[in-house]
Amino acid sequence: MIYSGEQLITIALIMTFGSIVQGAVGFASGLIGVPLLVLCNFSLGEAATINLFSTSLQNISGAWKLWPYLEPREVALPVVVRWLAIPVGTYAAFLADQRLSPVQSKQLIGIFLLVVVCLLWGFRFQPRDYLNAGWQVLAFSTSGFLMGFAAVGGAPMVIYVNSMTWSATKSRAFLFFCSASALPVAMLTYWLKHGEKIMPAAMSTLVAMPLIMSGLWLGFIAGHRLSKPLFRRITFGLLILIAVSSILAPFFSSEQW
Repeated sequence: MIYSGEQLITIALIMTFGSIVQGAVGFASGLIGVPLLVLCNFSLGEAATINLFSTSLQNISGAWKLWPYLEPREVALPVVVRWLAIPVGTYAAFLADQRLSPVQSKQLIGIFLLVVVCLLWGFRFQPRDYLNAGWQVLAFSTSGFLMGFAAVGGAPMVIYVNSMTWSATKSRAFLFFCSASALPVAMLTYWLKHGEKIMPAAMSTLVAMPLIMSGLWLGFIAGHRLSKPLFRRITFGLLILIAVSSILAPFFSSEQW
């Protein structure tokens, strides 16, 4: 029910690196982990499942510790909208696995990742105290869809919190809570669509979990020692490199379309 030793090592190394980034800057574990796993020949569904399970414990822990910084009215609509959008994204991922070759899946992830990085890098909102319901629905339906599609729904939420006049701690609390609250829906939807096919990915991730959580702890230390703007620039540079590599994969691969 688990992968080979080589695949376990691959999962542990990639997701530990993602956890280090997550601990240091507060997001991006999935944005890094899923594309790298796909590049290492895991299917899109397997990569999404691995990321979903690897980030579950850290999101639940963060949400529990930082809940006092939030108010129920601030999270109610975002959480419900994400719940409704996750199944749509999961079904789209199921269709992608059925109809796309591994190389095409790599390109799809690469294009998506490049767009997300450009959005995060280029958008500079004037912070405000409140965003109306329309903006919330747009942001969190997109986040839910991406969560269901490849377990990388954090980017729209990061843009959202950066547009608010919230402290860094409150922003982290919001991200942790929204991510943690979506786990039951995401896991149920994944199970209904993929069934027992996700079990090897889930069990293998649990085996690698101690190392992954150690990476989160290292990320917290790195976040204190490095300036966050510098660390984010380094991270975005790595993401762009991964995205471009994914998009150009067909030109350097013998895999057939």
